[in-house]
Amino acid sequence: MSAVLKEVRHIPEEPSTPPVIVVGTGPVGIHFVEQLLRRQPDTAVVIFGDEPWEPYNRVRLTGLLTGECKLSALQNPIKLGATHNVIQQFNCKIVSIDCTRRLVTDHLGHSREYSKLVLATGSTPHVPNIDGVDHAGIYTFRSLGDAEKLVARRARSRRAIVLGGGLLGLEAARGLQKYNTDVTIVEHAARLMSQQLDDPAAALLREHLMSSGLRVVLGDSVKRVIGDGRIKGVELRSGRRIACDTMVISTGTRPNLRLALDAGISVGRGIRVNDRMQTSDENVFAVGECAEHRDRIYGLVAPGLEQAGVAAHCILGGDSHYTGSMAAMRLKA
Repeated sequence: MSAVLKEVRHIPEEPSTPPVIVVGTGPVGIHFVEQLLRRQPDTAVVIFGDEPWEPYNRVRLTGLLTGECKLSALQNPIKLGATHNVIQQFNCKIVSIDCTRRLVTDHLGHSREYSKLVLATGSTPHVPNIDGVDHAGIYTFRSLGDAEKLVARRARSRRAIVLGGGLLGLEAARGLQKYNTDVTIVEHAARLMSQQLDDPAAALLREHLMSSGLRVVLGDSVKRVIGDGRIKGVELRSGRRIACDTMVISTGTRPNLRLALDAGISVGRGIRVNDRMQTSDENVFAVGECAEHRDRIYGLVAPGLEQAGVAAHCILGGDSHYTGSMAAMRLKA
């Protein structure tokens, strides 16, 4: 089921001057490159992604899990002209940044100079410190790799726990349930989607989900995993035990800060940026889930796309400013 890299028909020449380097091939990183090329098509760009497949749309992973769409529907390649000056490096992780020399170095030890650097490194799932969380049968749901593992698991799973009653947790629960799996959602807060819904709305959502056959436990959390190397159940803080053969952890995300932190770039909860999406180093920009703008991290695609547009305009000499976004989301459950 893994995506296969397509044949590259146009091979750009190595740029004679340092290119704009983008770290991250998620929707925000791809959008940044497209916005840059729309304004200046001959811009030299090198984009690095640490996943072993072509860029894909993370938002549609739920459809892959439910079987409502195929892998091809997730693909999100950069829209390029017949001729361009873009080099794409997949399965190539950037491990360090030298801001003084304007260099990035990949996991193979190869270094490349940049004129401007854009960090679109996204975020990774937060995994709580739970006794036994390393047992087999426990998954996260954030990347295409995660989705592939869950797709392979769903037909064999009979009882599943989804830890987390937020957007992705609810979508994962519905995805697993479609294959006749008995699914229980465990949420530590007193209501589902506690960051987005008030009590009456959350109660309506809970009623709807339970009417569809999902079980919902609120105000409780997993204390430990029961099993012998493979999960067989969980014990909750309340003392209740629930048998299961699968657990999906969906308890939020954490911005990927390590590259910036090691390079001496200012970070807080995310990589701190100004209204031009510049970090504490004027030649380094950050956009998307890794960026902290005016003390806020959005963690959603739409604000990241807006940030990417601002960064592209500013890098090419424009005077755009990002002042924040209205956060909106759609629950596909």
